[in-house]
Amino acid sequence: MHLAWTPLPSQATSPSSPADPAASGSPSAIGSRRAVAKLVLGYGSDEKRAAAACDELRTAYPGIRVVSVGGDLTTDASRTATVDLIFEAVDALGGNVSAFVHAAGYFAADLLSHHFDGACDDFAMYDAYQSIYPKSFVAITEKALQRMGRGGRIIAISNPGCNAMQTPRVGYDMPGQGKATMEFAVRMYAMRTAKRGICVNAVSPGYTDTAEWDKARLQMGGGDLEKGRAMLDARMLVRSPIQRWAAPDEIAQTVDFLVGEQTGMITGATIPVDGGLHLT
Repeated sequence: MHLAWTPLPSQATSPSSPADPAASGSPSAIGSRRAVAKLVLGYGSDEKRAAAACDELRTAYPGIRVVSVGGDLTTDASRTATVDLIFEAVDALGGNVSAFVHAAGYFAADLLSHHFDGACDDFAMYDAYQSIYPKSFVAITEKALQRMGRGGRIIAISNPGCNAMQTPRVGYDMPGQGKATMEFAVRMYAMRTAKRGICVNAVSPGYTDTAEWDKARLQMGGGDLEKGRAMLDARMLVRSPIQRWAAPDEIAQTVDFLVGEQTGMITGATIPVDGGLHLT
């Protein structure tokens, strides 16, 4: 059983979802595309989108048992309740976890107005990103490990600039500090679980063309999506050596590779899938 926590494209504020057996992620988000027997799909608030994702998976993989679990990972109380619901679903499907992918996503409407050096007067947004990234990753990983045998896989989705080897991304202050902590947890879990044959890694996508970016496009374009798209392309792609957006499937293929049995010697790594963005 695989466990994945991944945001649905139309999700507005809250996190995402865990998966059960072999597939991690939704068909329309960043996650694994590996065929699975059981899947728990977590989401934030868009129940309709989650149901559609489940139907898509059942059509693509006949015989799959897929369950969706909704919840909020941005506060201590809601995170605890959501993690409990996740594992109620996991246990109802047999309770054995072979892989967990944490691809939670959260785009706060006023994100850019909260940053270090002058705009961090309270810790509400700081704590929300600590909750959805490292705290949720640890909370789910701890319970997953209790149900995971030898050869399990754990993967966290990070971001360029969130470790000491890369240049921090100005404007990504609040999410970045959360993902930096999560990457440390990835390396620590890799050290502690290696003797069990469990591999723990992070994947760091570059600019990936998901529907979440449409919020920024609409904002930049004053409600005109295509105008905003052109403005965002001009602003973002100049930073990327490969000069294009990544497709979600390009990220999913890397996650899928790391979930596989052939990757038993890869652990404690952060794999950039960013067209060279990490070099800038």
